[in-house]
Formats: sequence, C-alpha cells, structure tokens
Amino acid sequence: MGLSAILTSIRTLGDSRVEEIKQHAQAQADELLAVARLEAQEIEKQAYLTAVMPAHKERARIIHHARLDAMRFVGNLREQLVDAAMDQTCDRLGNIRKDTVYPTVLGRLTKEALAELQSSLGDIHNASLDADPRDQALLESILFDCGIELKVNYSLSCWGGMIAKSDDGRVVVINTLEARLERATPYLRPYLAALFEKEIPVSQLEQVSEKVKVN
Repeated sequence: MGLSAILTSIRTLGDSRVEEIKQHAQAQADELLAVARLEAQEIEKQAYLTAVMPAHKERARIIHHARLDAMRFVGNLREQLVDAAMDQTCDRLGNIRKDTVYPTVLGRLTKEALAELQSSLGDIHNASLDADPRDQALLESILFDCGIELKVNYSLSCWGGMIAKSDDGRVVVINTLEARLERATPYLRPYLAALFEKEIPVSQLEQVSEKVKVN
C-alpha cells in the first residue's frame, strides 16, 4: 500500500471516529438537556405550589368560616322563629277567653283535672277547685252538667283552667293553660325548630354563606 493510500485510510478512519464522537456527545447533550428540562419543570412546580398552596389553604379557611357563620346565622334565624311562635302561642292562650272555643277548652281542662284527682283519691266529693273569677259562670255550668258539686275558690289569676286539690292539700292537680304550656315547652321548641328547619332550604344556607364569605 502506498503512502497516499495509507494517508487516505487514516483520514477515513479519523473522520469516522470524529463522527462517532460527535454523535455520542450529541446524545449526552440531549440527555443532559432532557434531565435539565425535568429538573426545571420540577423546580417550577415546587415554586408554584410554594406560592399558590398558601392561597388555596387561606381560601379553604375563609370558605369554612363562612359556612360556619352561615350555619350560625340560620340557627339564630330558626331560634328567632321559634321564639316568635312561642310568643304568639302565649298571646293566643292569654286571650283565649275571647275565643268561642274557650268553653270547650275549659270543659276539657276541668274533666281532665277531676279525672286525675279521682284516680289518686278515689272520691273527689271533698276536693276543691281554685279558679279564675272570670270563669265562674262557665265553670259552674260545666260542673252542673257533670253532676258534680265542689267547693270552688275564685282567687286564681290565669289564662284559663284551674287547680284541683284534695281537702288536705296533699294531692294537687295544676291544670291551667300556663302549666300546660310550661310542661309542653321542652317538647314544643324542638318540634318547632325541626319544622322551621325544613322551611329553611339548603340553598338559603349557601346564599348566606356567599354573603358572609370574604373573597
């Protein structure tokens, strides 16, 4: 092989080796660039989370407190409705003597009181009643219709009803409208609250939440 051929062969091998080195270097460069891009994306993601997550947490906290405020608002509204209903009940009972239904109501209260007293005493002929003087004529008529003669003391002041008691005062049946309402209140208030809760839709809670929420 002549010198020229040897030089040409060396040059060809050199060019091939250079190309191989260039391709390897390019592959390494591409790999490094890909890793760098991933690292840059991760850094960008972490930076975004660092900046944005506190805002998301603060927003969630504000919404949570807004919902609590809305629930308290609705709860207070429900209590106000219950109080208003109880006040109306008191007004209604306080003026029930003006209602045409009162004779029936007093008759029922009288019979209930006497029946309870009789169940305890057996004999109620020596019992007595305390009643409001405004009910004297009506109560005398009720007792007459029941065929019962009892001593009645008209010294009581109440919305309606009476107090029946044994002659020795050991058995007392308080059957006034005030007492009936007082005994019913622990059951009546939860009932009214549940009733009004059905009348306050969830959509109203959401509206209230939006009103009190700080954006």
